[in-house]
Amino acid sequence: MNFFRSGSRTVALAMVVGTLWGCTKAPGESSPAKVLENYIKISFSLSGVQDRKRMEELLTGDTLARLMSWSDDQFTKAFLESPKRFQGLKILENRKVSDLEAALTYELSFDEGPKDNLTQITQKKLCSVVKVDGLWKIKEVRSIRESIEYLKEFTLP
Repeated sequence: MNFFRSGSRTVALAMVVGTLWGCTKAPGESSPAKVLENYIKISFSLSGVQDRKRMEELLTGDTLARLMSWSDDQFTKAFLESPKRFQGLKILENRKVSDLEAALTYELSFDEGPKDNLTQITQKKLCSVVKVDGLWKIKEVRSIRESIEYLKEFTLP
């Protein structure tokens, strides 16, 4: 019996598609890495203080409490007035701590300052992401290292 006859091919194809479909995440389902990526994407594309709520939705614990405690002026200075241009995000390690917690080590690169005098900044950070009510949220972010490269300027101490 030839397994690859026309009818059997259809059944085999349906099985493969069904398996792949089962592995695909449902819309709205998240992962620790996706939550971090979304948070960074939002933080570099804010248009006003009203966007702050989008960031808060991805946070929990002390990190959420700190952001919520900032005045509109503090938020504006930190996220809206600082001319930062996203360059890249590289997740270096994605470690499962438990079913409800993951630890991500990542590097974030961005340019800061006026275009004629850019500073390139690379930050290495550790991020704790936890599952709260079925959704992954950022619990804590710690800086490990920061590298600052002045692209056009030479200074003396």
